[in-house]
Amino acid sequence: MKRFFYLFWVILCGMPGVLQAENPELRARLQTEKKCLKCDFQYTDWQQADMTGFDLSGAILYKCQMQGVKLVGSRLVWTNLEHADLSGADLSRADLTGADLRQVNLTRANLVKAYVYGANMAGVQAGEADFSNAFLKGVNLTGADLRSSNLKGANLERAVLTNTLLGNAIWSDGRKCLPESKGTCQ
Repeated sequence: MKRFFYLFWVILCGMPGVLQAENPELRARLQTEKKCLKCDFQYTDWQQADMTGFDLSGAILYKCQMQGVKLVGSRLVWTNLEHADLSGADLSRADLTGADLRQVNLTRANLVKAYVYGANMAGVQAGEADFSNAFLKGVNLTGADLRSSNLKGANLERAVLTNTLLGNAIWSDGRKCLPESKGTCQ
């Protein structure tokens, strides 16, 4: 009887996003075309995947497991990555304009020369991440943890750094922030 009600619910409401994300046909198409705009991939496991040059603009990657993923030069414009784990990921030269990166794990991630204009990075965990020469203009970094990260050469114009932990980070001008730095490099 439970099986009948589940089947009825799926037909009535559609397949849950989790099942759609694991759709092998959709994943195969993405690998071939390297483009999937506004696709729903929430909760998907992309660990160690090579997605270099992919266009995932407007996609939902909520709570995805993306440790060590390669997104070099990829387009993630207005993409929802909230609560995703991108620790150790390579996002160098990626376009993250307007992306939702709230509560994302970017520990030891590579964002060298990434374009992150106007993104919401509130609460991001980015200790030891490399943001050197990244374009972070207008980014919301409220409550972010950037301790020991590299921000040398990064454009932080109009970035919101309220309660951002900056201890031992390398600041945009090359100086090392004091361990107690919070909100501003001291």
